[in-house]
Amino acid sequence: MVKRFVMLVILLAGTALTVLFGEGFNFLTPDPTTTVAITNTVAATLPVGETETVVVTETEAPTATEEMTATVALTATATATATNTPTSTATATPTPNTDLFEVQAGSPVYTVNFAHPEAACKWQGVAGQVLSKTGAPLTHYILKITGTYNGASVNQIGLSGLVTNTPYGPGSFEFVLGTTPVDSDDLLTIQVFSPTGTEVLGPVSIDTFASCSKNLQIINFQGK
Repeated sequence: MVKRFVMLVILLAGTALTVLFGEGFNFLTPDPTTTVAITNTVAATLPVGETETVVVTETEAPTATEEMTATVALTATATATATNTPTSTATATPTPNTDLFEVQAGSPVYTVNFAHPEAACKWQGVAGQVLSKTGAPLTHYILKITGTYNGASVNQIGLSGLVTNTPYGPGSFEFVLGTTPVDSDDLLTIQVFSPTGTEVLGPVSIDTFASCSKNLQIINFQGK
């Protein structure tokens, strides 16, 4: 009986709501997007001494949740490396080896003109020897003096080993500069060449003195 009474109450409540809201209200098929909360309390008189309270609660809360996440990660990396290193090698024309010889230790020496005593102080010159590394005399080496002496240009060539009577020793050479000793500083240079003409010692400066005790300069060259 109670069950039948409950169904009756539900039908009465549905009819009342239809009349109240019109035909647009569908009691049996609620709008899924609408949340409806209905609470009906009906008190009916049952047989004497019995009272029953029926509470009908209908709650519908449809929830539609749609979440779309799109993530696009595009990474493009391009690395281009171009290496072009041209190499150019230029070879210079070899220069003569001018350091095969050097001025012998203790040279030069300035002294009186003992090689030509008859000329005495009316003479000025440069003499010496060309020696190997071990000190052996070398002949036919070419020597050249250039520059200025007593206001005049000088350009003389001599050979080692050709001096007569060898007053300066074997492998010696001699240059006569003039008949009047003068003072000069770095106005003359001397060079040494091999018998084939290759320069073996670059220009070496020569000083001269007006003193009769220094009118002869002796300078020796030795191989390294």
